[in-house]
Amino acid sequence: MSPRQKARLIFSLALLLLISSGIATSFSIVRLVNSTKWVAHTYDVKQSISKIGSVFALAGRTRARFVASGDASAREQYNSAITLLQAELQDAERDISDNPVQRENVAQLQLLVNKRIEVFTSSINTYISGKTDPDQQLLFNAQSLQLADDSNEVMSMMQDEEDRLLVERLRVSDRLFKVTVAVLSAMFLSSLILFVVHYRMLTAEGAKREESEENARRVSAQLLRVQDHERRKFSRELHDGLGQTLAVVKWTLSSLLEKHPDDPSIAECVKSVDEAILGTRTISHLLHPPLLDEAGFESAARWFVEGFSQRSGIPVSLTIQDAGRLPRSVELALFRVLQESLTNIHKHSKSPRAEVSLRPDRANVILRVKDFGDGVPKETLENFVHSGTRVGVGLAGMRERIREQGGQFRIDSNGAGTTIEVSLPRAGRPSFESEFTDTSIT
Repeated sequence: MSPRQKARLIFSLALLLLISSGIATSFSIVRLVNSTKWVAHTYDVKQSISKIGSVFALAGRTRARFVASGDASAREQYNSAITLLQAELQDAERDISDNPVQRENVAQLQLLVNKRIEVFTSSINTYISGKTDPDQQLLFNAQSLQLADDSNEVMSMMQDEEDRLLVERLRVSDRLFKVTVAVLSAMFLSSLILFVVHYRMLTAEGAKREESEENARRVSAQLLRVQDHERRKFSRELHDGLGQTLAVVKWTLSSLLEKHPDDPSIAECVKSVDEAILGTRTISHLLHPPLLDEAGFESAARWFVEGFSQRSGIPVSLTIQDAGRLPRSVELALFRVLQESLTNIHKHSKSPRAEVSLRPDRANVILRVKDFGDGVPKETLENFVHSGTRVGVGLAGMRERIREQGGQFRIDSNGAGTTIEVSLPRAGRPSFESEFTDTSIT
């Protein structure tokens, strides 16, 4: 399995864990909410039972006060308490409908409440009729107290049942809470670990890719240096080898022409050899102008621009501000950019003219080459600038040269022409050009 496939697998597992944890947590939270509702319901039932006892006691007190004093307000309070008591019993019956034990208790409590209400009613009616006596009211009180004890016992049983349910439901709620926290923690930690592993794998892959790109740039820069070295070597070999041989041939033919001045074939040969010598010298200088090493970039640039204008018929204006002698690697990079830019103008731009300028600043030297031709297509230029897609070997080579020297390469193109601008540090950057220096040809 490749590193990329492993990274995808780990990311998928982390995502799956997050989704699973979300589902499991949602399920646990729903159960936890339901459990919490049942706990609240238990508290409500306990409160309802306590309220029944309180209202029942209030009914007994107001009944006793009425039969003792005949206070009409006491009877009204009694009637209100009885009404409220019936309502509370109905609420309690509804609340405990899910519990068979509590349903039986409520039914028994309802029976006892009805009996005690009958005793209260008989006591009140007897008092109102005027036929009551202390002994009879004492009998009503005794019956009421007995029924009250029985009712309290039933309500106590109901409270005990609710206490038991409360303990059980609190335990369930606590367990669900712990399970939810445990599930969340486990899933989160697992996902976090997988994401960290995935991040480290991506970082390692990114580092390898950056290293590969850096190695590719180094190889590209080294190839350019080898190319420059070979150009210099071939230039010297053409000049010192073939050039010298052609010079000897010309000297011999010139001697023959002096002896046979009327022979047109010898004159034609001399002319052809002159052209060959000129062509050889031109090719040699284009491969690596000796002025670049001897006099610097300014002299080499003026020589090349003048020759380019003559060969191509494209006038070129050249403006060079004195920057002094620069490191050989910087001068070589500037010359190759100039050479490649003007060659592209001649081959592709259809420009009627061109402008070349070199200006130094405090830390850099800036070369600018501008034409007034058709320009590079917008899509092609954007691909080259943003994604590195090559427009051509020339532009890519220029960019690699400038990057290898620690400079900046910019290209701007539209329907009015193309501008190439490079900025290089005047101090240059240490290079490995010395590795390819052949003292026998330099």
